Amino acid sequence: MAGGGAESGIPSLPGRSSSQLLNLFPAGIGLVYDITLKRYVVARGEEFRLEDYSQESPRPLDPEFGPRGRSPIERKKDLDVDSFLRFVLSGAICCSGAHLILTPIDVAKTKIQTDPERYPGVVSALKTVAKEEGLGTFFNGWEPTFLGFFVNGGLGYSTIEYLRRTFIEMAGTNAGALEIPIILASALIAASLGSVTLAPFESVRIRAVAQPNYADNIVGVLKRIVAEEGVGSLFSVVPAFLPKEILFVCTKFLVFDLSTDYLYETFPAANEDLKLSLLISLVGGTLGGVGAALVSNPADATVSEMKKSKSDISALGAFQALLDRGGIPLLYRGLGLRMFFYSLIVSIQFLVYDYVRFTLNIGSDDLKLYLDVLGGALSESGGPV
Repeated sequence: MAGGGAESGIPSLPGRSSSQLLNLFPAGIGLVYDITLKRYVVARGEEFRLEDYSQESPRPLDPEFGPRGRSPIERKKDLDVDSFLRFVLSGAICCSGAHLILTPIDVAKTKIQTDPERYPGVVSALKTVAKEEGLGTFFNGWEPTFLGFFVNGGLGYSTIEYLRRTFIEMAGTNAGALEIPIILASALIAASLGSVTLAPFESVRIRAVAQPNYADNIVGVLKRIVAEEGVGSLFSVVPAFLPKEILFVCTKFLVFDLSTDYLYETFPAANEDLKLSLLISLVGGTLGGVGAALVSNPADATVSEMKKSKSDISALGAFQALLDRGGIPLLYRGLGLRMFFYSLIVSIQFLVYDYVRFTLNIGSDDLKLYLDVLGGALSESGGPV
């Protein structure tokens, strides 16, 4: 419940209403308190703007809710530190867990990209690794994978949640029309931060997978890279990582948000059913993963080319080397496996993310404030007329 009414001397409406009551109010219609009549009345059109009200004239039911427009009885809560940290934990768990489960597929993908002659296809790569290197090879590099995506997921998802709320508040009544730019701007900033945090972990992982005998363990891989190539080598992939992560994250969230919005509108019962809601997250994540894999594959291949062995090659140099060696098709080598891999991993991420959010009480309904419109309408003190 919002509490702005008490502070302004306006009686608050008791209780909590369902979000379905939004349908009772057309666009531009809401409730205001008439201090002369001492009751709530309906306001519409140009009269119903927060900035038009003063102490001497009718004021909105609760200033916390801002201009009414389409949603006169609910708005999102501001994120406090506790809620933000729960978003961090949700993102960390979903990303690190999903990548850890699918490490064998990630290993096969990296093998195909770093040594296409020995591993020409998905099936042959899986057979060759199992026969010549052992099943344990499928989990090479799981440590930097888990740690890297724990940090990356926690930072990325929480940053996007915070930025989207900030941009929506800044956009005000134009937020609906700016939905896509808001999603893309939030994802772009989060992906840029994620590129820097994830780069050193991916550098170590790729080297461990591309050269299984490079060191005895993952700590040895890290120490040898730093000793022979310097700390800067761990971050040399950032120029290639930036376009990869930006394209991947922006596409992932854009496709997920648009597809799940459409599905919720098509199947409104999913708003009240946890199983249906999680199913929609699964479908949206699958579509997001396929789209993200398509747009980011060239950058992913470039990163693998840079870090498969000791080299001073730049991101542009690695990209050109791939073009010289095999042309455009080489940039998309392993695309089928990436589409399969990322459709799985992104769908699992969003599924786990939503489940953990609901468990931690930061689901969408947990972060909304409501006005009890019916409670006021039926009370003896009067209501909408």
